[in-house]
Amino acid sequence: MRKKIIIILSILLSFSNFVFSQTKINCDYIIENTDVSITNYNASPGDTMCIMAGERPQLYLKKIYGSEDEPVVLINYGGQVNITSELSYGLKIASSRYLKVSGNGGGKTDEYGIAINSVLNGNGIHIGGKTSDIELEYLEIANTDQVGIIAKTDPDCSFSAVRDSFEMYNVSIHHNYLHDIGTEGMYVGSSFFLGHILSACDTTVLPHIISGVQVFSNRLENLGWDAIQVGSALGTCDIYDNYIYQDSQSEYTYQMSGIMINPGSSCNAYNNTIIDGKGSGIVMQGTGGQMIYNNLIINAGRTYDFEEQIYKQQFGIFCKYKYLQAPDSSFYFFNNTIINPKSDGIRFMNPESSGSYCANNLIINPGAFIHYDTNGAVNNTGMDSYIHNYYSQSDLTFDYNIFARSSKEQFFVDTLNYNYRLTSNSPAYNSGRDLLEYGIYSDIDNDIRPFDVLYDIGAYELQSASGILDTPQSIFDIQVYPNPIVNNINIALDIKEEGIYRFELIDFNGKTIVLETEQNLITKKYNYTFDISNILSGYYILVISNQYRKDFRKLIKVSRK
Repeated sequence: MRKKIIIILSILLSFSNFVFSQTKINCDYIIENTDVSITNYNASPGDTMCIMAGERPQLYLKKIYGSEDEPVVLINYGGQVNITSELSYGLKIASSRYLKVSGNGGGKTDEYGIAINSVLNGNGIHIGGKTSDIELEYLEIANTDQVGIIAKTDPDCSFSAVRDSFEMYNVSIHHNYLHDIGTEGMYVGSSFFLGHILSACDTTVLPHIISGVQVFSNRLENLGWDAIQVGSALGTCDIYDNYIYQDSQSEYTYQMSGIMINPGSSCNAYNNTIIDGKGSGIVMQGTGGQMIYNNLIINAGRTYDFEEQIYKQQFGIFCKYKYLQAPDSSFYFFNNTIINPKSDGIRFMNPESSGSYCANNLIINPGAFIHYDTNGAVNNTGMDSYIHNYYSQSDLTFDYNIFARSSKEQFFVDTLNYNYRLTSNSPAYNSGRDLLEYGIYSDIDNDIRPFDVLYDIGAYELQSASGILDTPQSIFDIQVYPNPIVNNINIALDIKEEGIYRFELIDFNGKTIVLETEQNLITKKYNYTFDISNILSGYYILVISNQYRKDFRKLIKVSRK
């Protein structure tokens, strides 16, 4: 009898938990497992479209419109949605704006509530048809014949999606898991910024640009081609906090990199981890003014025909000229840790740029070390395999870097398990250049930089002068939203350490904007809203401090059209 009561109670508790979790979602529109095309739903801003849990085929959505402040949310309901498609897409979205696709229907940040398990003849998610202002989160995409996520509208002979007729805004792709992808993991924006030939109407057109791209906190594994490729992203663009493992497995020429920043893009790439890819770690072909920093790149291209160093080169970071936009034609390479690249650590082939700078980089064992001689624009020491300035006229300065053939003397924590954090014995500890003027306030783990007196060299900042490797506990848990910010910034704090707190914004010119000062906070939860509509668009550092220490968050202020 007791066993039956326990079972009944367990069922009731499970049911109550299910009901509770679902009451958090108020569905304005239900998408059943048999629905494959939604083209006639007249959505209102803020509506929630619920995809019922279970096995289902592909889904096509068209003409779904929210608003800037109240996007329509497409979310899983009742459990995980599993999509298997024999067509050219798993999920396709066309002619829509202000739409958020979320697999967070269960409310857990470690689950992917919408899973595209297989696409036999195409892409996992296709964002096209002049869709704009789209967010994708907590989605799993696997076993696609082609691209995992593609977000762009290709021009055609109607000329309705060329540069002077359409602009895409605000593409945000974060906290997704992509694996076993046939070609690119993500393909955002056109690669043909300088011109696309339309053979059907015998003309060359300029593809649309994207203003506002955020690709962050994604996990990508086992990709056929480039893991993340972004092009024609002239507005604010950031690629950060992504983990990439085994890119470019198909060894397809010109499609081999962890991160590919194509012409017409103003993307910064930082805090990314790229391991065991067959391509170069990061390829930069941007407009100028970009920063590549705090990246950990291990074994880039190392297994790609290792003996062939002439025609099959791969690099830790490769920066080459395509299109530079005035007035800033410089590139900045700071605090990257590059281990065992096939060819050069950093290859710079950009004679048209000026004022480019490499500092605080830690580069170990480039494979091309023994291949340089005295006959070209290189020297006989092999040092050019660490940072190789290909054209002698290129304006590239570098200092405060560490170059070594072996990692043995660098005193990393555990190289066998790819842990390249520093110990206090490392020559990289307290040996770097101060980069506060460039807005470098944190390391790859988003921990404070510099922690001690000076900057450390490489992607990681040692978080204890005594050599203890554990990061000090944060003085609070924080959520900052939205990010990018338009008008108001919301800050949710769970204070763990009582004290006098101060809230500040610091722009990348070092100017401080005080949001709030001398708030005596005890250990509880707080919510703040600050109006920053009157400050200029750009990058900012949110600094929250008490009398003992500071914590930082990087923010972006945008002006939406």
